[in-house]
Amino acid sequence: MNNDENRYKRPKNLDEFKSLLSEPINLEILAGGAFSPPKLEPAAVFVDIQDIGVDRIEKMGDTLRVGAAARLQQIMEADIGLDELCVPLTLEAAANVRSSLSLLNFLGSADLRSPFLAALMAFAPELEMTPSGKLIPLERYLRIPAEGERDFPLWMQMQLPVGFAWEYIARTPKDRPIISLAVSRKKDGGFRVVCGGDESFPRVIEQKTTAETLFALVRQAFEASGDAWASAEYRQEMSQVLLSRCLQRLEVNALRKEER
Repeated sequence: MNNDENRYKRPKNLDEFKSLLSEPINLEILAGGAFSPPKLEPAAVFVDIQDIGVDRIEKMGDTLRVGAAARLQQIMEADIGLDELCVPLTLEAAANVRSSLSLLNFLGSADLRSPFLAALMAFAPELEMTPSGKLIPLERYLRIPAEGERDFPLWMQMQLPVGFAWEYIARTPKDRPIISLAVSRKKDGGFRVVCGGDESFPRVIEQKTTAETLFALVRQAFEASGDAWASAEYRQEMSQVLLSRCLQRLEVNALRKEER
């Protein structure tokens, strides 16, 4: 067996994958589409995870689990009651890219202005790490990448909200947003709002509060959001319009569910 063959591993199940994690070798995980590590060790071993069963999307009650190798197009087409995710997914990438790009590689390559990342954060997702079994909030995983640890996120899980709404403004309908709001409505009546579209890490507002206070908090979140795409003042004003639209739509959807 030559060196190139030694550098490619394709475990057939989760146990084989965990066994590779225990070996004293440099690993690079292959999960499909857009593999572009910041640096690559000369002796790295590539581990292809397409056969270990993490290319699925599972819905169990109100819990949604998305495998690391699931493609963005699978998420877009999944029957999970979150049709409004289609808009940020369409803005994120063209259909051919969505059909090849895995969730794991998306999380490794998404920039701060990513529309799908901002929308995803509205569900407070957690990453199930292997082999430790730890659950790590997505925000923490993105902000503080683990270095030197043999712990990989093979699943992302989240509790599906009562409702979800997404609004954005872009220079053209096909452009990335210069401001976006993703709002999920929780069972306890509270809201989780993610403010995105600028060059800062998406800001999260999560609490049960009055509408008046929520509008003030969203305005405050865009206080220092000025960049080459739009001024902070513009984003603050538009955030109020977008939030109003989201809340109105969530209320309408809630009434429709009650009528059923």
